[in-house]
Amino acid sequence: MKYTARFLFLQFLWSAFCLCMPAKTMAQQTATPPQHFHVKTPGSLPTLIGEAQKNLLTDIAVEGALNGTDLRFLREMAGSDAQQQPTEGQLAHLDLSRATFTPGGEAYIYKDEWQTVKGGALVLPDFAFRNCRLATIVLPERMDTIGIGAFELSALRSIRLPEESVVLGWAFNQCKQLTQVEFPQHLIELGQDCFRDCDSLRTLRFHDVQFLPYHAFQDATGLEEIVIDGTLWHADGWMCDACPNLRRIEFSGVILTTGGPTIASNCPMLSEILFSGFSFPIHFSRVENCPKMQACRVTGSILQSACPDFLPPIRSASDVSRPLLQRATAVVAAMSSQKKLSRWNTMTVRKNEIIRQLAAVQARCGRKAEALQTLALLCDIGFPFTSKITSDSAFADLKNDADFIELMKKIETNADYLRMIRLSLPYDTGSAFRQAVPLPPLSYAPASDSTLQRIRSYFQADYIAGSGSEVERIKNVMFWVHDRIRHRGNFLPSSQRTAIDLVEGCRKAGRDGMNARGQAIVLAELYQALGWPARFITCQSKFYADDPDATVVTVVWSFTLGKWVMMDASYAAYVTDADGLLLHPGEIRQHLKDGRPLLLNKEANCNYQQPTSKEYYLDYYMAKNLYYMSGFEHNAPNIDCDRHAAYYTLSPVGSNVKIGIPVYDDAWFWQKPL
Repeated sequence: MKYTARFLFLQFLWSAFCLCMPAKTMAQQTATPPQHFHVKTPGSLPTLIGEAQKNLLTDIAVEGALNGTDLRFLREMAGSDAQQQPTEGQLAHLDLSRATFTPGGEAYIYKDEWQTVKGGALVLPDFAFRNCRLATIVLPERMDTIGIGAFELSALRSIRLPEESVVLGWAFNQCKQLTQVEFPQHLIELGQDCFRDCDSLRTLRFHDVQFLPYHAFQDATGLEEIVIDGTLWHADGWMCDACPNLRRIEFSGVILTTGGPTIASNCPMLSEILFSGFSFPIHFSRVENCPKMQACRVTGSILQSACPDFLPPIRSASDVSRPLLQRATAVVAAMSSQKKLSRWNTMTVRKNEIIRQLAAVQARCGRKAEALQTLALLCDIGFPFTSKITSDSAFADLKNDADFIELMKKIETNADYLRMIRLSLPYDTGSAFRQAVPLPPLSYAPASDSTLQRIRSYFQADYIAGSGSEVERIKNVMFWVHDRIRHRGNFLPSSQRTAIDLVEGCRKAGRDGMNARGQAIVLAELYQALGWPARFITCQSKFYADDPDATVVTVVWSFTLGKWVMMDASYAAYVTDADGLLLHPGEIRQHLKDGRPLLLNKEANCNYQQPTSKEYYLDYYMAKNLYYMSGFEHNAPNIDCDRHAAYYTLSPVGSNVKIGIPVYDDAWFWQKPL
């Protein structure tokens, strides 16, 4: 009896165990890897998969170069056709880790207009998976850009972003099921409104991030917490707006620069902003319509604050903890060598000032060797203001130090910009015309362009120009832009880049001016509206990768003179030779190179604060910034917002410039307009 009962009991346990086994085995059998497709010829994915499988597959991996036809087919598999109408496709999991993109094929979606694949191989096209059923996607580890609205209105639940990528605006707008975003160790840029109306997304944790723009986090309905635990290169003012559930923001890493004055607005639940890391000068000074926030909490070290009551800074360098200073030192060294930069860094991150400030803190803390090592980073940047160092009391104990004196001499030599211009190699004049396939001609929108017509009417451009000679009218328009639009070096409206949009953007932001780029765009479009071919030229130093102090000027074709002339609205400046002939930037550069005399107009100034001297403007400022010059192939309203527009940089022979398309032919760059 006992044996039978025990036997039956053991048999029962064995049977129960066996009953569990098939279920486990079945689960293992269903967890099959995704079906793999290798696209050897762009556009062949529809043939590889076929119509029979098209609406049945739920989990696939695709590798190879994909064009618009392939992307259109993937969208249909994921539940949305090119017209954004529902399909029977069931694709929920897509692995693109070994895929790239190439121009060509069909348009893949209609959004505002028919969209085709236009970007580079490592660019996920705009609106690629808008309105699709995809729940997960694996992106390549290496990807330059995630396009505008790439996952907008999709069923995406989680995503891991590629290293050193740019995420453009609206990328995840209205992804209602998105709960997790894994950011890379180094994010280049996050666009505006990326997480708008993401109801399920609670926390965003960043590591290193170069640029967070105005309204980076706007109407992020589910967002409760933002944490940045790495290096923040720059965050614009009003980076958070209208986030109804945002409760907390924490900066626990190193902050290099910020905009200002408002860090957050219209966030009714925001109750804590914590700075627990190391911060260089901060321009944040308030919140707006955030009733639970009175002041920030600081447990780290902030060198300077625009509003000490809102954001308390350190009282002396000795208050900086050694671990935080060591972390800041490592960050600045890494920043100096960083080559892949956000497109906004030349406007926001002043590397040379950051290096100088860190060295000053190190010197005040008695760390001579560290201060000298930090200052040495300025040798490769081209820091022209050694007097800022030698006159700073922080370096008083180093003034007679042989290593310090030698270092200052080396920095000064590398910052002799006239010498750099004079020693620069010549251009390869005529080479672009001699090529087997010559470079295309530069083109200009006609005054009859509808946008230019609106600009002409909006600004009353004919009244601005007046009724004098052609040269007088050209000058009148430039002076008007200088007088009515103040130069604000760190501000450009977040808007389209037409003259009207830029001016209206300033008005909406409560600003009375914009940076040199904005001023030059407005001026160029006013000239175009009045019938003069014109374009804006970005002028950069030899150390462009590290030197943020670039400038942008306008060149306009004078029919009377039969040549290009430069008008600089930010300084109310124009330049002539010894005989009074107006010059363009290329001619100014050549005069500096040859040592020929140049004249600056007596009215030159910046915001009427003080007159601008020839010695500063020509011998330093333009000598520094005329090493490289860049401009668009086609010049029309809003061209600066066309990410696919051809952009050329005039470079001396032998240069390895990495700005747009390098060209070494000055005759082509300054060709007469057709």
